[in-house]
Amino acid sequence: MEIDGLKYYQIGELANLLGLSPRTIRYYEEIGLLNSVKRIERGKRVYTDKDLQRLKFIQRLKHLGLALSEMHELEDIYQIHRTNRKVLPRLLELLDNHAAHIDERINILLKLKTDILNYQGKVREKLSLEDDTRKGEELEKRSGDYQRRQDGYR
Repeated sequence: MEIDGLKYYQIGELANLLGLSPRTIRYYEEIGLLNSVKRIERGKRVYTDKDLQRLKFIQRLKHLGLALSEMHELEDIYQIHRTNRKVLPRLLELLDNHAAHIDERINILLKLKTDILNYQGKVREKLSLEDDTRKGEELEKRSGDYQRRQDGYR
């Protein structure tokens, strides 16, 4: 839709473009992550290309593992300073922290994988010993049956 020569999106249209639900977009507005939403007659929300870009940025931050509270912190910094020069260093700090947590998690998972593989080896070893024992018992039983048959022919 165009108003005064500017492109505006209705919430459903914006939701489809972004793969979000209208409820999610309203929620981001409610918690203050999306502040510039305009309303037209009867309070109907309309969104600009700036809102579209903002929502894409929120989606990217979410994908990178930032919590909504961290996104809100970045928004607060922007609202105070009105420049990304103050936001971007904090964003880098948050991303560094998330990368460090991912490294920790990877190390924990690698240790878990090693533990699993070691335990699998022990289980396989136990199964192999049980199979060998069972085969030995069957062999003894068969040789005993063979011996009894031999004794019967004498």
